[in-house]
Amino acid sequence: MIKFILYFFLNIFLIHNYSFSKELFGYKLHSDIYQYTNDGKINYNEEDIDSIEIFKDKVKIPNTYLTQYIIKSTTAGNIYEIHGSNNKLDISPVECLSIQEIFINSFEERNSDLFLIEKKRLPINLKSKITWDLSLIDKINNNTFIFSVICDYSFNNRRIDIVLSDNEFRTRENKIFNNLQETKKEKINKSKIDTSGI
Repeated sequence: MIKFILYFFLNIFLIHNYSFSKELFGYKLHSDIYQYTNDGKINYNEEDIDSIEIFKDKVKIPNTYLTQYIIKSTTAGNIYEIHGSNNKLDISPVECLSIQEIFINSFEERNSDLFLIEKKRLPINLKSKITWDLSLIDKINNNTFIFSVICDYSFNNRRIDIVLSDNEFRTRENKIFNNLQETKKEKINKSKIDTSGI
């Protein structure tokens, strides 16, 4: 019951601040992960949902190049990361890089009116792993999303990853949730103190 009240409070509190949520594969950042509990394999962190690996036939908007889809949750039960991947990629490195560029450009064009965008290739020592990031900075709230596309075509690994994440949101929400839990515990502990005869 206490957890339900905390979830409810946080969802009301965060709807206003994060109503500009973006999406990937049909899943929205900051939305309630519990609506997808019947759509995949759930991984727990103690009693809270840590992530859900969505079953292939349940993915809302699948992509031809991907075989696995994972949504990750904050402690309060809201999505902070959407991750699609394929670790058995059957296309060549050149094709992967070409697809990577198209994905990055498409996402940039779709969001350029709403966000300030910084595009960069991450400096990595491995020549066989290329990562491009788009940092999307919300013009109103100054919140930053990261959209990443990774091509990894090392000797034993042909892999592509597409990720949309908001780690700032995760940090803030987890802090709020943990503070609310501590406050609730303190109130419960105070109510249990026997003040008989005082």
